[in-house]
Amino acid sequence: MRKVVFNLLKEAQQKMSAYAAYLNYQLIHFSVKAEPAALLAVTVHLNETDLNLEEVADVALPEENQFALIPKDQAYLFPICKGIGAVHPDYKIEQKSMQEEQGTDSGEASSEEGEDKYILCTMPAVNKDRHDAGMEYVKTVYDETLSKIEATQGAYTAKITQQLANAKEEEIDEAKDELKKLHDQHLDLCKSYREEKEKQIEEAYQQYQQEQAAQESAEQEKHAAHSQAAGKQFHLGDLASEANG
Repeated sequence: MRKVVFNLLKEAQQKMSAYAAYLNYQLIHFSVKAEPAALLAVTVHLNETDLNLEEVADVALPEENQFALIPKDQAYLFPICKGIGAVHPDYKIEQKSMQEEQGTDSGEASSEEGEDKYILCTMPAVNKDRHDAGMEYVKTVYDETLSKIEATQGAYTAKITQQLANAKEEEIDEAKDELKKLHDQHLDLCKSYREEKEKQIEEAYQQYQQEQAAQESAEQEKHAAHSQAAGKQFHLGDLASEANG
């Protein structure tokens, strides 16, 4: 294969790989599970300097849908919260007591003002609206990425054809076949990203529905028990009235 064609195929591969990577990045940022890669875009402004999150906090995953951010200095608490909120306004962001997390007795803990705290970020629940919005978002960014990959294939097909204008047909076909392989590989990769994200969203939505159904059932049982108790009191009152009469 001619060097110029090899270089063109390499360029095409780099472009397609970049589009696929950016698709994955966009999908991660529609948060369902707590994926550390979603925090890469967070910057923390301290002393007129923008720092990466990893420079000011350690990250843990207490639950599948939660980040725990332990600041390296308590003075970083608010800037970290602000930085996360700017990138992920949909997260539920809370400051939690480290003493409480470690099970320290409240009588032994320091005053609230002096307590060490960490930040707990919880991903939003996937209700019907978020489910539908998520599926639409996934489709949109997937279609945009495929369009870019298709355009790259078309552009580099033209470039290769131009470079091989005087070449044998077999050589032209070989180069085009290699380009199509790259196209198909990246299409499969993008499809796997889409399917994984749609699966995440669907599973989270099913879990949300189950939790809502369980909560409604518990409320109904509580209401029924309350009604039953009130009915018993009523009947006892009737019996007392009859006895007095």
